Amino acid sequence: SELDEEYKRLIKTPIPKLTEEKFGEFKRSGVRLGHECDYFLRRTMLRDYALKLWLGDETALKPLETIVDAICDEFTWILPAHEGNGDLRTQIDLFAAETAQSLTEIISLVGDSLNTQIKEKAIGEVQNRVLQPFIKREKKYGWETSESNWSAVCGGSVGMTALYLIEDNTALKKLLLPLQNSFDCYMKSFSGDGACLEGLYYWGYGMTYLTAFLELYREKMGEDFPVNSKKLIKMADFAHKCCISGGITASFSDSSEYDRIYSGLSAKLTESLGAAPVPPEYRAYLYGDDCGRWCRAARDIAWTRVAEEKPLPRMTVLPMAQWAVVRGGKMSFAVKGGNNGESHNHNDIGSFIVTDGDKILLRDLGAGEYTKDYFSKNRYNILCNRSMGHSVPIIDGSEQKTGSDYAAKDFEACGGKVRMDIAGAYGIGKLRSLVREISCGGDEIVLTDTFEIEENTQIRERFIVSDEDAVKRLHVKHRCTREINTYVHHTHDGEAVEITAVDFIFETASVTEFELVIK
Repeated sequence: SELDEEYKRLIKTPIPKLTEEKFGEFKRSGVRLGHECDYFLRRTMLRDYALKLWLGDETALKPLETIVDAICDEFTWILPAHEGNGDLRTQIDLFAAETAQSLTEIISLVGDSLNTQIKEKAIGEVQNRVLQPFIKREKKYGWETSESNWSAVCGGSVGMTALYLIEDNTALKKLLLPLQNSFDCYMKSFSGDGACLEGLYYWGYGMTYLTAFLELYREKMGEDFPVNSKKLIKMADFAHKCCISGGITASFSDSSEYDRIYSGLSAKLTESLGAAPVPPEYRAYLYGDDCGRWCRAARDIAWTRVAEEKPLPRMTVLPMAQWAVVRGGKMSFAVKGGNNGESHNHNDIGSFIVTDGDKILLRDLGAGEYTKDYFSKNRYNILCNRSMGHSVPIIDGSEQKTGSDYAAKDFEACGGKVRMDIAGAYGIGKLRSLVREISCGGDEIVLTDTFEIEENTQIRERFIVSDEDAVKRLHVKHRCTREINTYVHHTHDGEAVEITAVDFIFETASVTEFELVIK
């Protein structure tokens, strides 16, 4: 029903034109959304028309042929933000690789219905833009050694493309062999306990393409592709651990407060690796992907199964990543330690989220709008990435610093209580320790920060709140001044929204305990 509704809308929508002028906006101003909106609408059309035809609706044949032909004629398949050196037609980024995978898989499923010329044109473009450049490369692409989602998405897409197009097993295995290193790099981006430090959104992205490749390889080759299966089992269970309460997810790093987990991926990981099934309120709609990804949608249809529901545990701890979620009878919280040099890093050691059922009280803003500045030296001038955009202290006007040396220590989590020393995030000599302890006591969350400071210092205890009601639910015992500030945050979709921060300000020159009760 979701597909039918979307198909009726799209069939009346003209194919947007991709122009070099819009492509160049990124270099001129750092803006990505103009070109990307048109680009992803084309990929959405490709996805939906192919899905409809695959499911037996012949009315989708001509629209599918038209959009395939249009994609073949694009001057490049990469996004402007990913432009490197050399010919734009033969660079391989996330979306060039995904486009190749989409076209070859669609042809494998409905190719007998397609016009022969268009089908051959698509295969030729995939060969010329992705497969042959990968085979003939003189040095590795950056994503082949990247400890991030790129190594899984690009590697998985190139691998699946090869599995569909290369019939000679010797040549195929030679091409696929380097992907073992790519997938190893991807798995290294996870902590030893299976946490995706890039955030839940990127877990879904990378795991979709890795899992899709592993399943297709097994189907085509009759054997398993060599990966670290023990770690893969831990990685598979990460999504379940990010669920806080009422559909709210841990939005640490470049994720979001209401991330949704793809139903097909979740079902496959439960079936093949024993991952805990995700509660229904956390499952994504078919159209929960604004990039129009075929790979994910096709597997939502092919893999989704109704799984036995399991309640979320009282407490989830990822000790190596230093993440914890404590779910109370009424109120719950999620908190992270870690370091400030992680992939898709935010300066957010000690950041925490508080929920009351399906309502967020204290927020972690997650990902902002992706611009040129967002992935440059200016990253930490952006509210959601710097520590002043998180519920962590500001000390004598100083925020947390960037880099893996700035880290939490002595992380402990048990019995509904989480404790860590976050002083190391600030690099301030006079700050000997800053022990943050958060506990859940049924109808209230209690935070205690204990400062050990050698000289007189102003402390600004900052809390990012959801609304006025949340402000009223913050209660402090310490004698201090309350200040409310508002800031503009540009969401991942580019929308400018107002964010409220509540600060409790005091001065100290000794061991001082600050307590906040949220109820």
